[in-house]
Amino acid sequence: MDHVRAFVGLALPQSCQEMAGRLGAALAPLCRGRLSRVRTGQAHITLKFLGETPVSGPAGIEAVGEALGGIRFAPFRLNLAGGGFFPGQKRPRVVWAGLREGAQACRELAAAVDAALAPLGIAPEGNPFAAHLTLARIREPERGGDWPAMLALLTQALWPPVPVAAMTLWRSVLSEHGARHEVLREFPAAAT
Repeated sequence: MDHVRAFVGLALPQSCQEMAGRLGAALAPLCRGRLSRVRTGQAHITLKFLGETPVSGPAGIEAVGEALGGIRFAPFRLNLAGGGFFPGQKRPRVVWAGLREGAQACRELAAAVDAALAPLGIAPEGNPFAAHLTLARIREPERGGDWPAMLALLTQALWPPVPVAAMTLWRSVLSEHGARHEVLREFPAAAT
């Protein structure tokens, strides 16, 4: 194994994992095509997707970990609320929950991750960062679904607040049952 599929993000507590699971189960019957829910325990907020990353070398996982270890950030709080579709409601591919609180702190942390990894030759994201929690992927959007009812479910969901005390570097292992995320390294927030 000379590469790992990796990303940087924020872990979510069990209460959010359970809520994501319940929402995913409620969304599934509203989609006429296949809908793949995020597995319980795998829900997270992505700060940067790295993709296939060398295990060693100047832009390898160890160098990435060292660069991320230099980022200083204060603990903050997230509160999920609402949501929507990527790329949009006309032909949705991804159903996501948004943030009512903590979006600015996530943007700043994502920018710090980009800045820390740029000297390794890892390019910043091309699109503006939008903090979100992916709940499900719509595999056959052309078959349609009750998109307004999905949006109503997202709007009505009451998420527990999330204290963010660390950032995580994960390895994502793909299988026929979906992705499984393994923690490679955690980076705690600086004490205030």
